[in-house]
Order: sequence, then structure tokens, then C-alpha cells
Amino acid sequence: MKKLLLMPLCSALLLGQGCFQHREAPYRPVTATNLTQAVELKASVERVVLARQSIGALSPELAQMPKLKELWLRDAQVEGLTILTTLSQLESLDLSFTRKAAFPAEVFALTQLKQLWYVGNQLSSLPGKISDLKNLTYLNLDQNNLKSLPVELFSLTHLRWLRLNDNALTELPADCGKLVHLQRLYLRRNQLTKLPESLKAAALLEDLSLSNNPLSEVPAWIVDLPKLRQLDLDGCTVTKLPADLSKMKNLQVLSLIRCPLTDAERTRIREALPKAHIAF
Repeated sequence: MKKLLLMPLCSALLLGQGCFQHREAPYRPVTATNLTQAVELKASVERVVLARQSIGALSPELAQMPKLKELWLRDAQVEGLTILTTLSQLESLDLSFTRKAAFPAEVFALTQLKQLWYVGNQLSSLPGKISDLKNLTYLNLDQNNLKSLPVELFSLTHLRWLRLNDNALTELPADCGKLVHLQRLYLRRNQLTKLPESLKAAALLEDLSLSNNPLSEVPAWIVDLPKLRQLDLDGCTVTKLPADLSKMKNLQVLSLIRCPLTDAERTRIREALPKAHIAF
């Protein structure tokens, strides 16, 4: 009888206060999807989404929105960004596909910025003043024309996620090891032939994607990254991995698709990493 009573009791708890420790719904910021709506909600609006809209110069009315934290302008036709310099509270900004090959100087005034998207703008150089954005935790520079990176980028020690896919990078500066809080680094489809040894200082690195680079050698120190759980070498020209793979205890996913490995090397890797999902 006692067992029969337990089920309806737990059901009642689930429907009432619940049997779970965390029951709150995800926070949903007050969002406006056009400027008119944003003005109507200006006292409370937190996110303004103007993606794929033709808006000319950004309206000065944005400065009258005290709770505005996120501004999304992806694929928008934006002529003037001067108003950005007054949005000191902004934490998230998306300027992807806005057809601006030169990085807008106005962005450097946003010292509270935590997330920045600048995808698909044919950017050929990143100004050293990127170091002004000291609170950045996420930076996405995918699909540009970057051939090199300024050393100032690596003073952003709060960065946890850095995306540089689809650029023209031939090397990473030795300073990249200064990103001690970096957890995810994406470098797909660049021109990298090697990795700087200083990167091993990024001890929190979990995801490292190097697919489709002319990388022929995987450095021995990569096995010393204690948190590494995903390593993507798809399409690289590597013929073997480091001799001792026993330290890669946290590795969950290893992609070696289209790598010119011998059958013997594949067997060795499988035996050395029995808990990882390996794709050849």
C-alpha cells in the first residue's frame, strides 16, 4: 500500500512545487523587432532585432532605452553607426553581413560588450583597438579575409569562445597562449600549417577545430590539454597522431575524416582511445 501511495504523491509534487531542483523557465528578454516597436517599449526593451532591414543610420532614440543590452543588425543595410558610442551598456552586438569591410571604430566605445558577431564582412585586418573590448567572452569573425591577427586580440583574457572559420590565416601568434579562459577555438578552412606551442597554456580548452587546414603534423603537446573533449582534424594532411595518447582521458569526439592515415595508425588510435567516438 505504501508503494502505491508514493506515485501519486510524487505526481502531485511535480504538478505543484515539483521534484526538480531547478524549475524556473529560461529568461526571455523584452524584445522589439523593429524601431517603432522599440520606441514604444523604450523603458523596458532589452533586445532590439533589426536583422535584414534597411534602416539607414541608427536612430538616436536607441540611446533613450536604458535597459537595452542586445542589438542585432545581421544582414541589415546600415549606413551610420555613430549612435553606438552612446550605448555604453550594450553587451551583445551582431554586425554580421552588414557589408562593412573596415571594422567600425564606434564599436570600440562599447567597453561592456560581452558578445560580438562580425561574420561575412570581407574584413582584411582587425584593428589593435580590439583590446579595448576587455569584457568580451564571445567573438565570431567567421567568413572574412583575415590573413593575420593583431597581438592585441590576445589581451582579451575573458574570451571563452573564439571563431575564426573561413579566413586566410597562415599562422597564430605566440600570444594566443594568453587566452587562459578559452574553451572553444574554431579555425576551420584557413591556411594553417602548424600550431604555436604557447597554445598549450590554454588549459581550459575543450573544443578545437582545425578541419581543412594544410596541417601535416599534430604537435605532441596537444595531449597535455587536460579539458580537451573534441578535436576536429577533418581534411588535414596528418598521417599520424602523437605517440602517447593516454593523457587524452576527456576526449569524447575525434574527427580524422579524409586524413591519410594508414590502417595500422587507425588501429593504434582506436586502441589508445577506447572511450572516444572516432570518425575516419
